[in-house]
Amino acid sequence: MWRSLGANLRLHKGAGSLRAPHAALLALLVVLTFPPARGHAVSRDATEQSQTSDAGQSGYDVGQAAYAAGRFIDALRMWRPLADSGDPRAAFGLGLLYDLGEGVGQDAAAAYVWYRRAAEAGFVLAEFNIAVMCDSGLGTAHNPAEAAIWYASAAAHGNARAEYNLAQLYQAGEGVPRNLDMAEAWYSAAAAHGLSSAASKLVSLREARGGGAVSAAANPTLAPAIPTGPPGTPVLGKGESVPVELSWAAPAQPVPVDFFVQVLAFDTVGTHPVFASYLQRSAILVLLPRTSAGYAWRVYTVGTSVADYVPSAWSYFFVR
Repeated sequence: MWRSLGANLRLHKGAGSLRAPHAALLALLVVLTFPPARGHAVSRDATEQSQTSDAGQSGYDVGQAAYAAGRFIDALRMWRPLADSGDPRAAFGLGLLYDLGEGVGQDAAAAYVWYRRAAEAGFVLAEFNIAVMCDSGLGTAHNPAEAAIWYASAAAHGNARAEYNLAQLYQAGEGVPRNLDMAEAWYSAAAAHGLSSAASKLVSLREARGGGAVSAAANPTLAPAIPTGPPGTPVLGKGESVPVELSWAAPAQPVPVDFFVQVLAFDTVGTHPVFASYLQRSAILVLLPRTSAGYAWRVYTVGTSVADYVPSAWSYFFVR
């Protein structure tokens, strides 16, 4: 729980803070390690801002160079019109400025608004920061269920800290059903992505469980998964495909299970399958054709030791 800034906070030693009370802690490290923009002075005149500078740099890169140089007001002036026009990187940058109080008064609620814009456009770092803010109640209401959705979205991209924090939610039963198998699966993913604290948690969890997952039960009844993502409307980008983060809440099961994800497209030629895959975790990144279309999807919970499965309800989204 997040009732105080004391022992109840889920912090870890080693690879940096995870469910820390301040969302920007990870974000700052990432922004400062972006490749710096090549030498170009940022204009102090907002009327001179544009998507591309005379030196061929993007407006975002110019703002990034200003940020790295500590010229936060210049970064703010460069990023704001880009963010207003829908650039998720610039929206993330504004969120960071408000989060840390750099160039503006520190304002967690404003940071949340800008992070949220970037997150709904699929910007992974913003997804993680939104999850942390929902998890901690910083800048928005404490909402572990919402946090779990955004952690799952970032985890679908392989973000190790999101995987770790989602595992913690499943282990505690906060915002998602308590499911130690799912906690183990997400700790394993985070450990595989190099997070040493996740490896330690994984060992502790397995020891507490006697070294294994649930054993087969007689006449088991499987519980269906509950689709939760995508949390935003997937938007067409510049690539050949559109990445969509599908996620679901996974209840504990009486036997070991896998998941089977099925995605259908519906358009003028009818309904047809576009994706299907098995996996062991509760989120997946699906690459869909780069066209505006409607989609339906569901996830089957499939017993691995018994001949049984149960589908979720259908869920729907549109790509625009």
